Parts: sequence; C-alpha cells; structure tokens
Amino acid sequence: MQKIIVQQSKVINGQGVIATDQIKKGETIEIVPLLLMPIAEFELIKKTKLYFYFFEYSNSHFAIALGYGSLYNHSYSPNARYLYSYKNKQLIIKAIKDIKSGDEIFFNYNYYPNDKTPLGDWFPKDDKVVW
Repeated sequence: MQKIIVQQSKVINGQGVIATDQIKKGETIEIVPLLLMPIAEFELIKKTKLYFYFFEYSNSHFAIALGYGSLYNHSYSPNARYLYSYKNKQLIIKAIKDIKSGDEIFFNYNYYPNDKTPLGDWFPKDDKVVW
C-alpha cells in the first residue's frame, strides 16, 4: 500500500509528495519507471516545462521519472534519497530518516543526501525549491 499523495506543499509554493502514514528509515517509499530520453533531445526538452523535472541518467540519456518520481522537491536536508536501478530502468525512493504522516518528502537533487553543491543559476539558492 502506497503511503504518499501529491498535494499542496506546506513548505514551498507548489505541490509536493506528502506522507499519508509513518514511513520508517530505510523503507522504500516508491519505485517508479523511468522514461529515457536521448541526450540529443536535451535542447528540445530545455524549451519545455519538463526541463524542471528531468534526472541525469547516463552519458547517452536523461530521464523523466513517472509515478510521483519527478514531483519530489529538493532539500539540502532531505528525509529521503533516490537510487537508480539501471537494470530495470527505475528510480527507487527510500527514506533516510523516519518520516511522520503529513510530512513532505524531500530528496537532494545532487543525488547524495549530504552534497551541498549549488544546483545552478536556474535554481533557488535556499534550502528548498520554491516554484
């Protein structure tokens, strides 16, 4: 049974993925399929809103996560992380802290939970994404 919904974030201006039940540290929150896009199409995607939802995947592809995968917001203090299953072309979202019902689920867009590297000029400089 899925323990998440998408609704208005209480933290940022926009939607977020919210826990509907307690999620324990180490628990898999969601496994989502990835839609792989060739790098040659990246310039096209930059002209669309999908540019704000893609994942770096490999030297030859970037990915759009289906399910709720592309709707998780960023934090440099995340309570979850994402992992790639390259074999299955999936993104696995796992809790790295206990998450209470009603809490928003965040992961670090830099992949590593402790990586504080700025995300780029197009991205807000504060702790959480504000669209």
